[in-house]
Amino acid sequence: ILGMTKQEIRSKLDEIVDFSGCERYLDTPVKRYSSGMTVRLGFAIAAHLDPEILVVDEVLAVGDAEFQKKAIGKMKDVSTGQGRTVLFVSHNMGSIRSLCKRGILLENGRVKADGEVNSICDMYLSDSLVNLGAAWERPFNPEKDFQITKVELLDNKGEGKNLFSCDEEWHIRMTAHVKQRIPGI
Repeated sequence: ILGMTKQEIRSKLDEIVDFSGCERYLDTPVKRYSSGMTVRLGFAIAAHLDPEILVVDEVLAVGDAEFQKKAIGKMKDVSTGQGRTVLFVSHNMGSIRSLCKRGILLENGRVKADGEVNSICDMYLSDSLVNLGAAWERPFNPEKDFQITKVELLDNKGEGKNLFSCDEEWHIRMTAHVKQRIPGI
């Protein structure tokens, strides 16, 4: 498997199968595995290869929370415990922040920024949201009985904002036009 000798496969097979969680399905042909099961098995094999550089591309996008936790733990163990390099490619800023110390932001195949992971994640998020305003508006259509015409994201001071940290308080203000009064509202 991926360059391992038969002896290496025998010595690591139980550990790989246990990590992947595929034990119940070992006698099932891999072509019948779901995409999640295939990724679990593939990651388990790759993580137990003892590579100098482990390249992980969106492995956490598939799989349940338990597997994601195991995968993150394995990547941390490989990088810090075993002193090897993990190149983690993802759009999940939470996972990147928890796993990485350094980040590289790519744009159109070129390095846009390279530095401390939190500043790179913030730059990625602000670039992603630059075209999104703090408010969404649509013109009122008089033919409709009810229509939401504006939605605004506000910070705790009531000011429009489109980028919030996970622990930051935020509010939504909506403006609606109603042709006639709706009973009970």
